[in-house]
Amino acid sequence: MILGLMFFLFSQAAAPAPDAGVPAEPGVYLHQVDTGWVRLSPAEISGADARGVRLFVYTGGYTDTGMRLTCPGPAAAVRLSARKPTLYLREAGTVEDALIVRLRKKKDSRVLTTSFSNVTVGNKRGFDRKDVFRLRRLEHADGAYSVSPEKDLPPGEYLLVFGDALPAYDFGIDRAR
Repeated sequence: MILGLMFFLFSQAAAPAPDAGVPAEPGVYLHQVDTGWVRLSPAEISGADARGVRLFVYTGGYTDTGMRLTCPGPAAAVRLSARKPTLYLREAGTVEDALIVRLRKKKDSRVLTTSFSNVTVGNKRGFDRKDVFRLRRLEHADGAYSVSPEKDLPPGEYLLVFGDALPAYDFGIDRAR
């Protein structure tokens, strides 16, 4: 009995504690020193166009097909300076499929392309390999997860995706001043 109680107390002490103040509501969050907790809203997608479908059908599947997704605006509303931001996920997507994908900047929009030829187990949607940033995952005792890129993100526009392109959460990394 005493041995069992000691094991229980030890196992409780060894469990990782969740980060103090992580919001309890479902969503995707990040913490900034100057503003505190920020909840990311799903990115607005103004256009989703299939590419190469006619040629794919005409050739009997011997050519590539893909999608082009457009986010309106030249930049995401949420701006970060940290090159390895930590995002906190509570009941938001399948964390095993989470990726950060870089968007290509256009004059008034940000664009993401997919290609059937890029599809892999770890990249189910077929994002361009050079635009994919893999994540480290940490499960917290309260069931939330935190994810951060394995490598520094260069300045630019990004989407956090969960295996598929939607829902996605956009943010930008600014150059250090």
